[in-house]
Amino acid sequence: MDEKKLVAFLRQSRDILSDFFPAASLALLPVIFSSLVWAATRRGEVKKKIMEMKVWLEAETLKNKPAEFVLDFFVARPELKAVYEEQISNRDLRTLRPAFRALYPVLGLQDPFLEKLFSAELKGHDYRRLVAEFRPRLEAALVEIRAAGSRKDFWKTLEGVAEESLDLGWDLLTDDQVRELLKRAMEKM
Repeated sequence: MDEKKLVAFLRQSRDILSDFFPAASLALLPVIFSSLVWAATRRGEVKKKIMEMKVWLEAETLKNKPAEFVLDFFVARPELKAVYEEQISNRDLRTLRPAFRALYPVLGLQDPFLEKLFSAELKGHDYRRLVAEFRPRLEAALVEIRAAGSRKDFWKTLEGVAEESLDLGWDLLTDDQVRELLKRAMEKM
């Protein structure tokens, strides 16, 4: 796949969709990224997926995970184990559970929207900042999405962008390959 063509496509998509978002929007690139991943891997249902906010807003299952599951999540990831070493050794679930609720959707479920929304923190391995800013940043992005989504033709335009992305030959790629290509290309935008 031609990465220059992908970057050009992403810039064009950003320009088209930027009319629906305020300047310097938190949500614009995550919306593009997640809609293209979903389009490539699931062939549609863009509006349903973007507005399906249960995972982003702390699904019930995250609240009810057993202590061992939460601890294993931190221990299994060396970068998290290093950051939360003291809390893990003390089995400090009062600190680990809230961190888990923010980190699991991003790192465990690899939600495309959240990965892009917190890409700076992920790149810098700044997990405590991600946890601290999870709720307010997510809420701000969702407010922007709701506002954009209420505007005439937003969903139709976004679906058009997602459909055009399928012409990039993504049907031959795996989900992980699509994500990686998009991440690299979006960093060049």
